[in-house]
Amino acid sequence: MNIVKKILSQSILWLITFSLLVVFMLLPRDVEYESGEAENFIDAHYVYKIDSHIKQIKEFYHYITHNPGLGKYRDNITNLEHITDKVLKSLWIIIPALFLSLITGIAKGIFDYWSKDKKANIIGKGSTWLFLSIPDLFLIISLQLSILALYEMGWIPHITIYGSDSIDNYLICILFLSIYPFFYVANITYTSFKEEEGNDYIRTAKSKGIHSFKILYIHIFKNCMPSILSHTNTVILYILSNLFIVERLTDFRGAAFYFWESVRYSPIFTVGQQFTFFPVDTIGFIFYFTIFIFFANTISNVVTSLANPLRKVDHNK
Repeated sequence: MNIVKKILSQSILWLITFSLLVVFMLLPRDVEYESGEAENFIDAHYVYKIDSHIKQIKEFYHYITHNPGLGKYRDNITNLEHITDKVLKSLWIIIPALFLSLITGIAKGIFDYWSKDKKANIIGKGSTWLFLSIPDLFLIISLQLSILALYEMGWIPHITIYGSDSIDNYLICILFLSIYPFFYVANITYTSFKEEEGNDYIRTAKSKGIHSFKILYIHIFKNCMPSILSHTNTVILYILSNLFIVERLTDFRGAAFYFWESVRYSPIFTVGQQFTFFPVDTIGFIFYFTIFIFFANTISNVVTSLANPLRKVDHNK
C-alpha cells in the first residue's frame, strides 16, 4: 500500500510540474511598440495580460486536438513524428549510458573500498574524488582534444566525434554521458560499503575464515544493493543534464539538440504586428524529459521503501 501511495504521489507531482511548464511555455508574446512622429520604430515593450495568456492556452489546446500528429513540423513530417524520432535516437545513448555507469560504477566502488588501506588507494578512492571535483564540460572537451591529438600522432584510428550518423558517434556520446554518473555511483557504492563494515554479520563471516572477496561480493554487496539502486533517479538526472551538453558539443542530433533548437527558434514578424506561436515541439520534448524523471523518481522511491525491511531481515540473521 505504501508503494502505491508513492507512485500516486509521484504521478500527481509529475502532472503538476508538467502543467506548470506548459503554462510557462505558453506565455503570451504581446508587444507594445513605441514609434516617433514619422512612424519610425523607437522601442518595444513586453506586456503581460492574463486574458491573453488564457486565450493562448485555449488556442494551443485547440491546435493540438484538431491537427493530426500535433500539426506539421516540416514538409510531410508531423511534430509527433519528429519528437518521437529524436527521443528514440537519444534513448540509444541514454539507456546504455545508464547501465554502463551503474555496472562499472559499482565495480569501481567495490575496488575503492577494497583498496582503501592499500597503496592502490591512489587509483581507487583518490581517482574517484578527483574526477568528481572536475566539471563534466572540462572532461568532455579534454577527451575530444585528446582523441584528435592521438589520431594526428597516428596512435589511434580515425574516430568520428562529431555528428550522429555513425556507430562512433553513438559510442562517444555513451562514453561522455557515463563519465560523471560512473564516478558518482562509485562514490555511493564506497560509502554504502563503509556503512556496512561494522555490522555483526561481517565480523561473524570473518571469524569463520570466509575470504574477503566473498564477504565483499556476496554478503556486503547484497545488503548494499537497495541503497545503491535508490540513487537511480539521481544518476538519470545527471545523464539527462549532461545530454544537453554532450549533444551540443558532439553535434548529435537527438532530443536535447532539437530541444535547444526549438527554444532558440523565433518567428519573423514586422513592427506593429502581433503573432501567435505554439511551441509544440518544445512542449513535446519537455513531456518526454519529465516522463523520464518521473519513472526514475518512482523506481528510486519504490526501491528505497523496500530497502529498510530487506536490510533489517539480513542484519538480524
